[in-house]
Amino acid sequence: MKRFASLARVVAQTGIIAAMLSLSVAALAAQAPQAQAAPPTLQLTRVGTLPPGAKPAGVPDDFVVTPNGYFSPDCVATIHAGDKLQKDGLIRHASGAVEKPATCGKANFNLRGDRVEPNGQVTLRAKGTPPPEQTGWVQSANYSSDKPIGRIVATWTVPSAPTTQDDQVIYFFPGLEQLPDVKSILQPVLGWNGYSDKKWTLASWNCCVDGTTFHSDPVPANEGDNVVGDTYSTCAAGVACDTWKIDSRNTTTGQTSSLSTDPYADLNWVFGGVLEVYNVSTCGEYPGGPITFHDIEVYDRDNNRVANPPWQGGDTSKVDPQCNYGLNTTATSATISY
Repeated sequence: MKRFASLARVVAQTGIIAAMLSLSVAALAAQAPQAQAAPPTLQLTRVGTLPPGAKPAGVPDDFVVTPNGYFSPDCVATIHAGDKLQKDGLIRHASGAVEKPATCGKANFNLRGDRVEPNGQVTLRAKGTPPPEQTGWVQSANYSSDKPIGRIVATWTVPSAPTTQDDQVIYFFPGLEQLPDVKSILQPVLGWNGYSDKKWTLASWNCCVDGTTFHSDPVPANEGDNVVGDTYSTCAAGVACDTWKIDSRNTTTGQTSSLSTDPYADLNWVFGGVLEVYNVSTCGEYPGGPITFHDIEVYDRDNNRVANPPWQGGDTSKVDPQCNYGLNTTATSATISY
C-alpha cells in the first residue's frame, strides 16, 4: 500500500509540474508576438497636417511632403537595405527576386505648387495664385560641371531643433542632378519633422522616375551627431555606371541609410550643401544655425578630384521671412546662414 501511495504522490506531482510547464509555455507564446512585432513604419508628413497657407492650391490632403515636392503616397516607394532600384524601374531584392512597384499614375506638385504629370509635363499654378508659405530651396552651394561626376561626399553636424516647432519641415543635403535635362536627383538627406515626428532623421532619396520618388529606410539622428552624405558610382573609373550608392551615415551612432539606384543619366549639376524648407513663416522656425557642410570632396567620372569647385549660391533677396541669409564657401566647405 505504501508503494501505491508513493506512486500516487509522484503521479500527482508530475501532473502539477506538467501543468506549470504548460502555463509557462502558454505565457511565453502569448508574449512572443509582442517580442517579435516589427516597429511601426514611419509615415511622411501629410499635406493635411499643414495650415492652409502652407500648401499650394489643389494639393490633396493625403499627399505627403518629400525633398522633391508633394506626392501621393502611391507615388513614394521605399527601397530597403540590400535592394536596388534598376534603370527599368524594377526593384531587385537582395534575394535576387525582382519586383515591379505599383505604377504611380498620379501627378505630383513641385515646391512652387506647379502640377507635374508622371511624364514630366508641367502645368504652372494659376496666375494670381500665391505660392505656399515660405517653401523651397532657400540656399544652395552649387555649380555645373563640364564633365560627368562620379562622386560627392560631405560632412555636417545635426543642428539644434527649431525653437518654434509648428508643422514646418526642414531638409539639409548635398546632391547631384543632370543639366540641362533633369531626370533625377540623388540626395543623402537630413530632415526635421519629415515624418510628422518633430525629430531629425536620415534617409537617401532618388526622384522622380516616371513620377515616383524613392527613398531608403530612415534612421534617427540627434543634435550634435556627425553626418556624412556620400553619393558615388560603384563602377570602375571612366565607366558610365548604372549602379550608384547614396549613403546617409550617422557616424555618431554607426547607423547608415543606404539607397542603391540607377542615376538615369550622367550627373553634372553638383550641390555641396542645400537648405530646403516647407511652411516656414518666422525665423524661429529654422533650426540652430548657421550650418557648415565641410570636408566636401567632388570627383569626376575618371576619379579625378575637383581641386576648386566653382561654388555659387542662389538669390535670397525675395525669401520671406528674411532671416540674415548668407552663403560662404571654400574649396571644401559651404556655410549656409539663416
